[in-house]
Amino acid sequence: MVPPDVVVKTAFPRLRWRTAAWAPLALVLVLLGGCLEKHLVWSPDGARAAVVAKDGLHLCDPAGTLTPLLQPGIYQVAWMGDSQQLVVARAQRADGWTAVARALGPAQAAEMAARAAEIGRKIEAGGKWGDLTAELGEKNVQSVLKVLLRERYGDALRGKMTAGEWNDLKSTQVEINELLTARVDGGQVRPGIVLHEGLEKIEDIRVSPGDRAVAFTTDLALDNDKECRLRLARIDVAGSTTVAERTAAFPDWTPDRRALVYFQAAEGGLKDELRLGTLVWRGVLDDHDRIKVQDDAEELAGAMFSNTARVRCLRDGRILFNAAEMNLPVAIKDADVEREHLFALDPARQSTLVRVIPRGAEEKMPKNLTFFELSPDEKQALVGGFEGEVSVLTIATGEVEVVQEAGEYNLRAAPVDRKSTRLNSSH
Repeated sequence: MVPPDVVVKTAFPRLRWRTAAWAPLALVLVLLGGCLEKHLVWSPDGARAAVVAKDGLHLCDPAGTLTPLLQPGIYQVAWMGDSQQLVVARAQRADGWTAVARALGPAQAAEMAARAAEIGRKIEAGGKWGDLTAELGEKNVQSVLKVLLRERYGDALRGKMTAGEWNDLKSTQVEINELLTARVDGGQVRPGIVLHEGLEKIEDIRVSPGDRAVAFTTDLALDNDKECRLRLARIDVAGSTTVAERTAAFPDWTPDRRALVYFQAAEGGLKDELRLGTLVWRGVLDDHDRIKVQDDAEELAGAMFSNTARVRCLRDGRILFNAAEMNLPVAIKDADVEREHLFALDPARQSTLVRVIPRGAEEKMPKNLTFFELSPDEKQALVGGFEGEVSVLTIATGEVEVVQEAGEYNLRAAPVDRKSTRLNSSH
């Protein structure tokens, strides 16, 4: 049993564990800087947790003992079923065009090279750096172009810059994001195969049942868009495949590991916050676990699109997701959504959506339901909110228990479940 008051002495703000016999789920809240993300992920057997801190990846045991830094730059983690292997997202800095071009891919690298060449011609014709910076575009594009311009036109640029401008250009680096496998071995975490490399930040990682493949979403770094790109990779082979564009960040696998279910935005819309989206089922693996993305996707439901929509596929065939409930038509001034709801859809048994949370229990839940996760037995959902509130929903009955009220703590990480243990943390 975990001692009733074990302090984890780390660089984190007073992470504290305590037993909680009243808690219907084992939950751990990690109070770290940044937005609500999975900073702590328990292995399937509950024997250890991966802890994502600002410096990278640590491991933690149930007693609260935290390892030193094991792998720098790690910012997303997903365990495989054996509780020994992981799939992780890692950020690294590059200051040379060769590495940046490889991460961009041939098409985008050629586009950036053409833009840099045009700016280079203007510089050679007498243009001044201060007048040309507006042509570099958004922040992510600026970094890419600065690295390329520094390598190809450094001598010509230096004479047209102030000392401060040159120092800025000289120090510019580009963040490259990798998805790779890793293994826990003798208290260390050893990197494995690099499955994907790109400039886009990896938003979510979902390993398939049976550990054959991994689905992951990335932002659109060079497009300055709020949507995501859904990609797929085999666990044992380098390289990834695009499944869909304009998706939400949190997809899931069907229990048979043959398909992915996710939200996809309709093109266009009145504004980013008011456009339609579709809950989509798409086959992605064949009977031999080879990647085979089907051209035709099955549309299951419609909703107002949110890039933080989360999908969870239950073993009994139901699909659980969060969405706002809104009647159309609607005036733009009235389009602000105050509360999200959880819905369940069973494609095999019914054609209607079922509200999972009774209206009388809505006030016990956070207003935004993006950060919900299922318990291992899929009987309950654990939900965290931006104001520190944490609630537990029993899916079959709709009963909601408030574990932590809003405002009690400044919750900075999504609550997670530890298998067959009753724990929570406080700061």
